[in-house]
Amino acid sequence: MHALGVVLDAWRGLLGQVSAADLAVATANPGWDVATVVNHAIAVTWKFGAFASGMTDRPRTPGHDFIGDDHRVAFGQVADRAMAAWRCADPHRRCYLPFGTFTADLAAGINLFDLLGHGWDIHHATGAAFSCPPAAWEAGLDAARRVIGEHRDPRHYAPEILPPPGAPPQVRLLGYLGRAPAGRTGPA
Repeated sequence: MHALGVVLDAWRGLLGQVSAADLAVATANPGWDVATVVNHAIAVTWKFGAFASGMTDRPRTPGHDFIGDDHRVAFGQVADRAMAAWRCADPHRRCYLPFGTFTADLAAGINLFDLLGHGWDIHHATGAAFSCPPAAWEAGLDAARRVIGEHRDPRHYAPEILPPPGAPPQVRLLGYLGRAPAGRTGPA
């Protein structure tokens, strides 16, 4: 859960550099602009925060606008609630998602690798700095490998891009999620 808190804080820094005008910038995710990516990240964080709080064992991503008038405030409020919930979360609960059943730790890991991949998408689209320590990228890669596995859903993940030998964790996770260092190659 520590890595998730680190990445939520990195997102605050990222969004602090993203203006309202930047929200209309296209990302390398087909059909997604920065606003769509930010809204998705807020919704996913809300979903897993709802699980962590005990509100539900079957969290679902809401389909409404979370951004409202200020993407920074919207993200910050959801991130604060999510981290408060994760600090008190029962680690023995199971999270039932449409694509599998996961431990609480792995549910946090799904939120983690989603934020890492989409944080990079925003960085790539806007040039805003997105910096996370190698341990966060490594934790995201571990969770992604455990969740996505060999039966990758092409609607959600592009084919893996194999990194060069000795690549840092950031490059390995992005490659695993189908993102090349120079840009996106497939689904969100």
